[in-house]
Amino acid sequence: MTTTRIPRYVKALGFLHRDAQYRLLAGQITGALRGDEERALAVFRWTRAHILPTPGGWPIVDDHVLHIVIRGYGVEDQMADVFTTLLTYTGVPAFWKPIKLADPEAMLILSFANVDGRWAVFDVAHNVIFADAQGRLLDVETLAATPSLGDTIAGDVRLLGLPYSRYLALLRPFTVPKPLRAQKQMPWPRFWHELHQAIGIRR
Repeated sequence: MTTTRIPRYVKALGFLHRDAQYRLLAGQITGALRGDEERALAVFRWTRAHILPTPGGWPIVDDHVLHIVIRGYGVEDQMADVFTTLLTYTGVPAFWKPIKLADPEAMLILSFANVDGRWAVFDVAHNVIFADAQGRLLDVETLAATPSLGDTIAGDVRLLGLPYSRYLALLRPFTVPKPLRAQKQMPWPRFWHELHQAIGIRR
């Protein structure tokens, strides 16, 4: 087994290349759309159409978001990573996190997007958009206060035989990471993050 050291300038060029590709792809997906909700739904639909579940028995590759896009498949957290990264590049801040129950296998990956000032909730892997009967996106606070709404919206979808309400009841406390994971793919936010880390400033 040999170890190959990648020069820093090669890493830097790769970082800038990925940033440019994310920005280009995000623009292609949303086009002239201006509303937060329109962009969120467009990126959600694109992710569902282009990032398929990893086939059974295939290796799970921990990789850059761009490589997941090129490959065209991924596991649940990778689907969420693609969705939230591209959505953040459209100007709608987004991130994902796992919601875990006591059973180590009982875990749900949820994505959150700041749509018009409210954190809307999505489950990319299971094709669930949390919205009311009128199609209005439901935010974290609403779902945390009334977890049973998730069961109504998801219908027959079960996670290890458990309803969504079991997971949605754990949405609180809800904290937004700073910076967002997707923002660390962008040159200036990444620079400031690394600088703060280097000099010991907590954000």
